[in-house]
Amino acid sequence: MATKSATTIPNSEADFLIWSKQFVSQVSANPELYFLEADRVTELETELAQYQTAFDDAVKARDESLAATRHKTTLRKAFENNTRVAAKMIQANDKVTDADREAAGVHVAKHSRTPVSVPTTFPVGFVMATDRLEHTLSFSDSDTPTRRARPAGATGCEVYLFVGDDTPQSASKYSFRMLATRSPQRITFTDEQAGKTANYLLRWVNSKGENGPWSQIISATIPAV
Repeated sequence: MATKSATTIPNSEADFLIWSKQFVSQVSANPELYFLEADRVTELETELAQYQTAFDDAVKARDESLAATRHKTTLRKAFENNTRVAAKMIQANDKVTDADREAAGVHVAKHSRTPVSVPTTFPVGFVMATDRLEHTLSFSDSDTPTRRARPAGATGCEVYLFVGDDTPQSASKYSFRMLATRSPQRITFTDEQAGKTANYLLRWVNSKGENGPWSQIISATIPAV
């Protein structure tokens, strides 16, 4: 059978101090009522006084630490603003060399842009008939076929299309349909194109309009129903 605790001592420091003062005061004033020896009562009084002093010191230290932290934060803000202004002045002054800027820890701006690379990989496409007169075109890069991300430098995927009964091998037979910046894309057709074969050619393009190599031809029948 579980035994009950003789008393419930508060967990928080402040509540414990209040409770312990009441406890020690009561047993000190009436030790005979509680059948406590004088030595034990004296020990309780001494430990209460020591704890009270330690509690007061801790509160004072906490308040001083909080004040010190706020003071430091205020100084940091003013100091940081001034250093930022000075750094901008150094950065904008043409008479200061880049070497001297670096020595002072000031960011050195790049004077030339990183050239845009021409795509060297090609899109890998997949076409699914999702509705009447509709295809859904998905694509990824040949180097990372399991991811949808475009290759470095590419701004989008050019989609070219030829609809007919045959599959031309020459890219000159295909017409530009769209610049796709994300995958998948929905491609719709007219009633006259129903049942015919849609052939797709894809290639990456960068921000300068430079193209990468063509993809393999992707063919799919246009759903009539």
